[in-house]
Amino acid sequence: MLNLVEGDYNRQQATLHIRATKFYKARLLPIHEGIANEIDTYLSTRARLKLPSSPSTPLIWNAIRGGRAYTGTGLSYCIKPLLEECGIKAANGFTPRIHDFRHSFAVNALLRWYRAGTDVDAKLPLLATYLGHGSALSTHHYLHFIEPMRVAASERFARLYGTLVIPPALNKKGQLR
Repeated sequence: MLNLVEGDYNRQQATLHIRATKFYKARLLPIHEGIANEIDTYLSTRARLKLPSSPSTPLIWNAIRGGRAYTGTGLSYCIKPLLEECGIKAANGFTPRIHDFRHSFAVNALLRWYRAGTDVDAKLPLLATYLGHGSALSTHHYLHFIEPMRVAASERFARLYGTLVIPPALNKKGQLR
């Protein structure tokens, strides 16, 4: 995300061209219309302010650093106060890290598929590709077993094979995870 340049955004196709990842897996990432609209608004604002704009200009432009791309740490320093101001907390009570959003995306995709009755095994390679992983095995790192997924998996299993209750996952203190 930090290496994206304006030329990586294609409004007509609503995609981002992800390149130069840590696993060297370039890909076109489809984005939701709402996200494309937000990028358009952001780019329009930059144009109105007469900020530099070219296909090689960083998409997420750091004005303090002379228009260079943000570093991971720099972006975290910007986003953390915003999350705190909005009262957004992770389950552990702390402000989420940027990488936690990838986890949330992956888990919620899996949860949507369970609830929709989709063949999750068939979809996992798609999720792995979307996240830039080499295989679905790498994606398992993001797929923590959360309570709503336990319920969805139990309900799906019951519909297909009969009743089997998976007990809630508890942490070391005996609380729900």
